[in-house]
Amino acid sequence: MGAAVNDAVIVLPGIMGSELVEVSSGRTLWGLADAGWYARAWTTGDSLGGLAVTDDERAGRVGRVRATRLLRAPAWAPVLRGFEPYTALVAAVRQAAADPTAVLEFPYDWRLSVEYNAGRLAIAAYEHLRRWRTHPLAGPDARLVLVAHSTGGLVARYFTEVLGGAGELRALVTLGTPFFGSVKAVDLLGGDSGTSLSLPHRRLRRLAGSLPGLHDLLPSYDCVDEGTSVRRLTAGDIAGLGGDGQLAGDAFARRERLMGEDGSWATLWPLIGVEQPTAQSLVLRDGVADPRFVTCRVDRAGCVERVDRRGDETVYREAAFPAAAKPFAFVQTHGALPITREAIAHVCAVLGHEELGPEPSGAVTPLALEMPDSVPAGTSLDIAVEGVPDPAAVDVRVVDVTTGATLPRARPVRREGRLMIRQILPMEGLFRVVARVGAQSPVTQLVLATDPSAEPDESEHA
Repeated sequence: MGAAVNDAVIVLPGIMGSELVEVSSGRTLWGLADAGWYARAWTTGDSLGGLAVTDDERAGRVGRVRATRLLRAPAWAPVLRGFEPYTALVAAVRQAAADPTAVLEFPYDWRLSVEYNAGRLAIAAYEHLRRWRTHPLAGPDARLVLVAHSTGGLVARYFTEVLGGAGELRALVTLGTPFFGSVKAVDLLGGDSGTSLSLPHRRLRRLAGSLPGLHDLLPSYDCVDEGTSVRRLTAGDIAGLGGDGQLAGDAFARRERLMGEDGSWATLWPLIGVEQPTAQSLVLRDGVADPRFVTCRVDRAGCVERVDRRGDETVYREAAFPAAAKPFAFVQTHGALPITREAIAHVCAVLGHEELGPEPSGAVTPLALEMPDSVPAGTSLDIAVEGVPDPAAVDVRVVDVTTGATLPRARPVRREGRLMIRQILPMEGLFRVVARVGAQSPVTQLVLATDPSAEPDESEHA
């Protein structure tokens, strides 16, 4: 560790990374430790109904739902896939700090807008910094360090850039923050909502349309592929997909404000996940958004080039940092970034004023995982592994999140240049796919096994 870490530190989770509780009843709406709850919630009953943003909340009359703490157990949602807990990251930050009381966890109501949550962060940040400066290990020159995963980085950036928090900021460390948005958000908010989608996906579509926080993830770069040209997504496009054009327009305006000027990124330390298959552009056709796994760029001759830049499976590489910042990149999926050894070491290095090393060298294996986000229990999960030339060099296991037990391993086969594994998920619940090669951290992904008989009436709430 370098110089003493005498700053006040705040850790912000990503989208769906805070536990939410209904104030009137005390009922936990999101973030239960029971992995089986997610299998039931996305397929039966009305467990998710309380997460929808009401007309009162949309009008600013909030308080019905309270964010209580950061995730302490894995969570899962369709399209967005799995969310790992923040326990290891927070523990490492507290150990690196001058005193554990220098570190504040900031859970927030991720259903609501980045702007609203940035206002809440401003109140908490100034109070936390004021208290910490009275500590004997701090001193009056202590400043703020914000450590943020995913959407938490947008909340932090809005606080520093728009609400004036930059004056107290020493560093903003982001893990997979979608500064320019994610094409996945379009899939969340509109398009084909018919029975061709799985039941969890249909439920998410109905829920997501009411959430300003999910609209804040919409891509704001040139991502709409029109064949001979490429353009930005518009609020009208979202309305044409059956989404809420007003919420989309508000979200685009917030993004414009928080991005600020190129010269205002000196305190940013972005970390990004790479090498995973990631949607980077889309084609709009007949009210449906078709995601494409290539980035569209116009060359000097005015022709559209299409190049696969990949990313962390949710945020494509160049969307995770502004051009004015140099990212630290390593091989990992979006939801697993906060639990990975490399990410935690990066955060602690920034906290300790250490000289950060270069990106991982070419010796690092570009291991990539591709699989469905959910399958019916009792059926096979098809796992594709890319980037590993020698099948004997990679170890792929599937672990039951509830019990910690490793499932009997299926034999991998080579098919079309990829390693394919067909693994039966024997019961409903949450499973973690772990792919390990060499000394680098394993690439992991959470998958949900659903009740194959669950198909409730369409009149049920999402």
